[in-house]
Amino acid sequence: MSLFSALTVAVGGLNAQSRSIGHISDNIANASTTGYKRIDTQFQSLVTQSSAGLSDPGGVRATPAYQNNIAGNLIQSQSPLDLAISGNGFFNVKQPVAQTNGSVVFSGQDLYTRRGDFTLDKSGYMTNGAGYVLVAHPINSTGVVDTSQVTPVLISAAQDNPVATTLVTYSANLPASASTTTTFSPSDIQIYDALGTKHTTTFNWTKLGTNSWRLSVTPAGGTATSGFTNNASAAVAAGASVGTQTLDFTFQTTTPAGTIASIINSGTGNFFTVNAPTTAGNPATVTFPVTFAGAGSQNVTLNFGSYQTADGVTQFDATDLNVSSIEQNGVPQGAFRDLSIDNNGFLSLNYDNGRSRTLYQIPITTFNSPNNLERKDGGVFGSTTESGTANRHLPNNNGAGKIVANSLEGSNVDIADEFTKMIQAQRIYSANAKTITTSDSMLQEVINIIR
Repeated sequence: MSLFSALTVAVGGLNAQSRSIGHISDNIANASTTGYKRIDTQFQSLVTQSSAGLSDPGGVRATPAYQNNIAGNLIQSQSPLDLAISGNGFFNVKQPVAQTNGSVVFSGQDLYTRRGDFTLDKSGYMTNGAGYVLVAHPINSTGVVDTSQVTPVLISAAQDNPVATTLVTYSANLPASASTTTTFSPSDIQIYDALGTKHTTTFNWTKLGTNSWRLSVTPAGGTATSGFTNNASAAVAAGASVGTQTLDFTFQTTTPAGTIASIINSGTGNFFTVNAPTTAGNPATVTFPVTFAGAGSQNVTLNFGSYQTADGVTQFDATDLNVSSIEQNGVPQGAFRDLSIDNNGFLSLNYDNGRSRTLYQIPITTFNSPNNLERKDGGVFGSTTESGTANRHLPNNNGAGKIVANSLEGSNVDIADEFTKMIQAQRIYSANAKTITTSDSMLQEVINIIR
């Protein structure tokens, strides 16, 4: 071994520790960066010649050792758009590169990150603090998740369209001991047309006799969708006011007593289409068509429970009519209120009319070797040959972690550990420098021999 070799090895040691200090400083600087993954230093011995009788110095090489598979602590947040992953995997994101005719153009490269500090940008895209846009599986109007593709998450539905009422579910108990001809206070039911306009339909019960009741139904403001005959045998033309139409209910006299036995149109009327009681348990439903000005026609089904079953409308002993519930499925127009994301990645928009729409399911991407991903600016990674293929999974499936809303993942840097490594690197750097000064002194002695 020559003294010159010792100098070369020492210089290599200085370079290696310099790299280590660089990694340490990067880690410390990013100790508060959301989702940051620290870089450790891996030292590898370089061997030029090694045998039982001789070993030449080769030195050392420092390479980065990425820690992408180590999670940071989860920190609670007040923003519903802040997301973290508990377990394995990364969010799939895209980089916006340009705007053309008001539309955002995205890079074709898939990128991956644990940085979940998302907000809505001016275009409505879900963008994290580094400017990358989250992508997810779209969900169609029937609720089916399209797992064959991912698209940038765009929240543009500021309003929810109104939905016309098609079903009214009515539950009540009629007092069996009430006198014949007794009429009770009417129940007002609010239904909506296709424009979201609210209309009042009134239910009014009158006792006809033992186990026999008449229900008067008045859809205020409604006109006949098509011609029909009312209970007084009078023809009602299409476009004329529906007025008040009646149904006659008969209740069971045998077991199960007090339950609906049959429902029919009163008199010769044919305004209502009644679901016949072919078997016990059949739905006791009645449908009628009605038209509201400017909104077109709609069919409304009245659900009174089931025939010969103690649900919906019953007739048991009581002192007064007891209406237990009235529900209808129509809604007015709604304005966007907020959004929510659950542990399975379903992103739903909530509106002030009480409705919710689920638009996306956020997938999680895993890799066989996440530490071999290519690091890029902004805490994102690109796949490499060494990292393996990107495997996109639904949350909580096939080893992928779950999504935690209202949370952020902190940096996985341990400050105490970094300071310890810094002290070690500093001491080793000084030792290598001492090797250089010692070798220099020895070389100086050799030079002095010939003086």
